[in-house]
Amino acid sequence: MMKKNNTLIADVYFLLMLAAFSIVAIYMGTAHNFLMINVFYLGISLLLLIISYFMGLLPGLLGNLIFIFIQGSYMLYANLVKGQEVSFLMMFWLFMPLLLSLVTYGMTDRQRKIQAENQHMQLQLSEDIVFDELTNLRTMNAYQQDAEIFIGTHKRFSIPVSTGIITVRYDDQLLNMISAEKKVKLIKEVSKILVASLRENDIIYNISGQANKPRWAILLFSEKDGANIATERIKKNVEEQLAKHPQFNKYDIQLKIGVAEYDDSITSVKGFIAAAVQEQAYDV
Repeated sequence: MMKKNNTLIADVYFLLMLAAFSIVAIYMGTAHNFLMINVFYLGISLLLLIISYFMGLLPGLLGNLIFIFIQGSYMLYANLVKGQEVSFLMMFWLFMPLLLSLVTYGMTDRQRKIQAENQHMQLQLSEDIVFDELTNLRTMNAYQQDAEIFIGTHKRFSIPVSTGIITVRYDDQLLNMISAEKKVKLIKEVSKILVASLRENDIIYNISGQANKPRWAILLFSEKDGANIATERIKKNVEEQLAKHPQFNKYDIQLKIGVAEYDDSITSVKGFIAAAVQEQAYDV
């Protein structure tokens, strides 16, 4: 409902801006005797519009107030000192720049809010998605939910639980060397090999998120030593498969793995991940 209201208000602002510019166009078309003066004031109006658009409402209002003060002072001087009547031309351009600035700022501000709301909704949607469309693996949201279940099982039945975090070694340098299309193919290929390398009860997750560096996680009912053996086997298999792959064999792609076993010092799922990430420092 809020999104519809924001869109409606943005449309109203657009129509007001269109109406305001139409009035200016019609006026300039009928007042062709004052073409140079109208062009001059139109240039000032456009300058004030640019200030309002790029610098915000307050600088735009300040610029308009300065313009109104100068224009109003000149009108008073011409009327009181020179005895000239205030023309419709002067009155028209006294407030039209302010109106254009307000309407333009209102429209652009609503557009920014709509864009921010859409980005927020997309982020929330991505967090609620259980399966990643790219790799068909379970996501970070699913990992957090499953990790709570694994940890709960550990606390109830004293079954050891470990997690492994997998990244690509030297990922900054590697991702700079390959195209975006090849990066997608790499993520898909590594994910496929990881799934094929897992034991039956282990679960692999794509926790890289949108537009982030490739990162995977594994949950295992195992002690750390057993998890290390399993992840080393997975790591070796992935690297061997990539070394044979026609698109990636020239890059010497290696994985970096950190494994952590859950214990009472870990207070949250994020802490569980952080402990495994910290262990990656020892994978040299």
